[in-house]
Amino acid sequence: MSASVGPQGGPRPPTATPNMPDLPDLSHLTEEERKIIMAVMARQKEEEDKEQAMLKTLHQQFESYKQEVRRIGGDTRRQPPQLKDDAPTCGICRKTKFADGCGHLCSYCQTKFCARCGGRVSLRSNNEDKVCLIVKDRVRLTG
Repeated sequence: MSASVGPQGGPRPPTATPNMPDLPDLSHLTEEERKIIMAVMARQKEEEDKEQAMLKTLHQQFESYKQEVRRIGGDTRRQPPQLKDDAPTCGICRKTKFADGCGHLCSYCQTKFCARCGGRVSLRSNNEDKVCLIVKDRVRLTG
């Protein structure tokens, strides 16, 4: 491998791109090695950007869930008291209407939900619990 040489026989100065701060000194490497390292660093930056976008999306979902819970909490205060188990519609989407004895009851928040708004998950040891999407997402977000 031949090292790239600058105009006066010394090593060529590193070619730094303006969008990648804190680059290591690559002047002792060949042009091909520099390109490989820069490609790896560019891929790393892309992955970090994807991760930031995903975290931003999760944060926005979490905030919208909080607002939805506050809205539902405000709606239930205005309505006459009703047991969560006796609700004729899904407590999450408020669209699906239940016949007598239909629907699932969340193991954690006791909200009645339809098949689209929840399911079975393994949250505790080996038991499969029926949980609504709000609890499922809250557990996923909080780790």
